[in-house]
Amino acid sequence: MSCVIPGCHNHAPHNLSVRLRRPDTTAIWAPNTEAFLCDTHAAQGLSITIILEPTTTAQIETKVCGIAPPTLDRITPISNIP
Repeated sequence: MSCVIPGCHNHAPHNLSVRLRRPDTTAIWAPNTEAFLCDTHAAQGLSITIILEPTTTAQIETKVCGIAPPTLDRITPISNIP
């Protein structure tokens, strides 16, 4: 897997994910994205913007934008509804 940072062709073992936690810290859902980072970019940090849009599909749709390729999408069913 290559790093998602434009122009970076390093091996990227680190997968970006999103997690929604309950107050006791257990996860309601925690899908991975299709975005991977190399060691260098994982260590140097990122600026992350999150846009939330409600759905009625009982799925979590993750889209990583502003990277190469322009959009990486993943849809994850919610299986641990409180």
